[in-house]
Amino acid sequence: MFSEEPTLADFSDELRTAAKAMHRPAGSILFRAGERPAWMYYVRTGEALMQRVTPSGTPVVLQRASHGFIAEASLASPRYHCEGVCRTNCDLLAFPLPALRAAIDNDEKTRWAWIALLSAQTRHMRARIERQSLRTIRERLEHLILAEGSAKTGYQVPGTRIQLAAELGVTPEALYRCLAALQGEGKLAVKAGRLVWRA
Repeated sequence: MFSEEPTLADFSDELRTAAKAMHRPAGSILFRAGERPAWMYYVRTGEALMQRVTPSGTPVVLQRASHGFIAEASLASPRYHCEGVCRTNCDLLAFPLPALRAAIDNDEKTRWAWIALLSAQTRHMRARIERQSLRTIRERLEHLILAEGSAKTGYQVPGTRIQLAAELGVTPEALYRCLAALQGEGKLAVKAGRLVWRA
């Protein structure tokens, strides 16, 4: 019924019409822990983070959102348990939670699109956890390309290489060295922002 990766087009026209477009600069707070949720945010461009801050002041990132929703669990929660912040400049769509809940209840297309979206998020989360367990940057990079892309066409990097380093859980400098080494060995091709692994 739906593609494996649902898009906004899979939601009802009425719900999409209710969304409010907004732009927020890097560092903007979308919501704070303890606040009552009123909106569901879809990150169209840029990257937003869901994070908690430890007592020592260190942020712990729980979700990175780009081309997708952030804090989906807020749909059924009376309070945010984390903070939402724009890591980069972000273009967003803000869906009123009452409208989203009503669409899920009353519109079959929206309901199944939401289920498909949560299923895709779960798959990505499992792949990310598995990737972070790998020891080397080379292993993590190969896993990302093959798990999130394809063996034939590779993986399209959705943002900058700094964002790619954050996705892999490594420093940008270490990633640059690894990319250069892999290209020198002929194991990796980089074409127009697409990473292709060569077996």
